[in-house]
Amino acid sequence: MKKLAVLGPKGTYSDIAARKYLNGNDEYEIEYYQSIIKAINSVDDNTLAIVPFENTLDGFVFEALDSIIAKKLNIISQIKLDIDFAFCANTDDINKVETVFSQFKAYGQCLDFINSHSFDVIKTESNIVSLNMLKDSGENFGAIVPIHAIKDDEFPLEILHIADSKENETRFFLVSKDKKEIAKKNNLEASVLISSIIDRPGILFDILKVFHDYNINLKSILSRPLKTKMGAYNFYLELSLKDIELESLYELVNNNNNNEYNITLLGIYEAIE
Repeated sequence: MKKLAVLGPKGTYSDIAARKYLNGNDEYEIEYYQSIIKAINSVDDNTLAIVPFENTLDGFVFEALDSIIAKKLNIISQIKLDIDFAFCANTDDINKVETVFSQFKAYGQCLDFINSHSFDVIKTESNIVSLNMLKDSGENFGAIVPIHAIKDDEFPLEILHIADSKENETRFFLVSKDKKEIAKKNNLEASVLISSIIDRPGILFDILKVFHDYNINLKSILSRPLKTKMGAYNFYLELSLKDIELESLYELVNNNNNNEYNITLLGIYEAIE
C-alpha cells in the first residue's frame, strides 16, 4: 500500500489536511512522523508527504521549504485549513500558570495572548504533543492546542479562540518524488526556485524582469540561504497562472540557457479558491 507521511501524532492539523486530501481514498495509509523534516525525508517512490507551508499570521514554514529544496521534491497539490486555537491549563486560575507548551508555529500565531501573560514557553514539534505534555504535567502548566483536539471541560481552564486574528488559515503542500501532470490549464499556481550562479548588482532585478517579459504574474518572493557560504541565496517565487501564462512558464524554464542563474520548477498545482 502507498503511504502518506504526516506530522503526527493523530489529530494534528497536518493529519486533518491529509484526510481532507484523501477524502475517503483508501489507496494510501497515513504514517505519522515526529517532525516536518522527518515526514519530508520519508518521501520515496511509494510515499508522499503533506506538510504545513504557510500561515496567514506566522508566514512561511521554512523547515518545510528548505527540506523540499534540499530533497529536490515536487509540489503536486495544496490544501487550506482554517486554524483555531485554545489555551488549556491544569488549574482554573491562569495566574498559577508559569509554563506553556506550544508547537513552534502555533506560538507565532498566538503571541498576543502568550505575551499578555508573560508565560515561559516550551516549544514542541506538534500541537498534539503539546496537548499530551500538558496532560502529564502539574497545575503550573498550560498549553496552546487546537480547539478540535480538546473535549468539553477536559481541563479546569479552557479559553477559546486565542489566535492573534480570527482570519487564521494554513495551507499545506503535498510533495512527491516525481512530477505530476496538471490536467487543468486555468486557475493554477506554481512554485519556482531561482539559484544565482554569480553575484552582481542588479541580478535580482534582471531575474524578475524575465517573468515580466513573459507576462507571468508573481505572487510572492523570498530568499533562502544556500547554507554553503555567507551571503549566498536561493530565491523562492510563487506565481499565479492562466492558460497562456502556463505555456509561457514552460517556455521560460525549458529555454533558460543563462550563465548567471538557474530556474527550477518545483511544482504546478491548482489554486486554492
